[in-house]
Amino acid sequence: ARTPVYFVSHGGPNLLDPNQFPYDEPVGQGLKKIGDEIRALNPRGMVIVSGHWEAGRNSLQVNGKSPLPQPLIYDFYNFPAWMYKETFEHQVDPKLTQQVVDLFSKSSVEIEAVDRGLDHGVWVVMKKAGLANAGFPIVQLSLYHNESFEDHIRLGEILQPLREQGIVVVGSGMAVHNLRDLFGPNGSRTGGVRSYVKPFDKEIDQAVLGNSGETRKEAAAGLARSEYLRQAHPTLEHLFPLHVAVGAAGDAKRATKLVEEHVLSLSWSCYRF
Repeated sequence: ARTPVYFVSHGGPNLLDPNQFPYDEPVGQGLKKIGDEIRALNPRGMVIVSGHWEAGRNSLQVNGKSPLPQPLIYDFYNFPAWMYKETFEHQVDPKLTQQVVDLFSKSSVEIEAVDRGLDHGVWVVMKKAGLANAGFPIVQLSLYHNESFEDHIRLGEILQPLREQGIVVVGSGMAVHNLRDLFGPNGSRTGGVRSYVKPFDKEIDQAVLGNSGETRKEAAAGLARSEYLRQAHPTLEHLFPLHVAVGAAGDAKRATKLVEEHVLSLSWSCYRF
């Protein structure tokens, strides 16, 4: 049986603050459910992309070259001190890393195995999901450093065979991610949900929930033409993990929305394919 594919919205390290994101509210609850589902699959491993690692314009990198996990990357600024002491126990697996390298090499995509820690787009959200010490290796793959919707769908397509081998593919980004609009005057977080958040989120729903297979890929690529795109995503690296997930989902019949939550200039939508 093929493993499911997930797209998760990952937020910042404050996701780990139980006062801000309790487990009985939509985001905490939904991520915990995703973690429980993944654990129940007893997968052989996870390959995950996040919006915080872009390699070359036409080339990729993947971590896990050597068998010891590297130190976590605390790639966030001006958060409380305790967040920089958070840990995330996990395994890596050079064999799985090599499998990823082989898949891309076979598809004539330049890829390099490196030693790099997990960034917060992986470890924070996976910790919230309850997947510390998960008992399976977690390998992080980069995105491309470009703005091609098609390239990132193709990236997901290349990962698809891993799903036949018990590997879960995850894209970790944000359905809507506009940090410039997060802080109002004087850094205040006020003013309610921004006008473009729900409309763009709905366009994602229509693209991924209303279609399957090639039609879904075309609809996801069609988000490039959304009138809300550049407000929802001033830069595209938090959207493209969705396209990786859509590519990896292939002809999976249906997608399910697992989290819906709109906050200021962010959407926390999460999907399973």
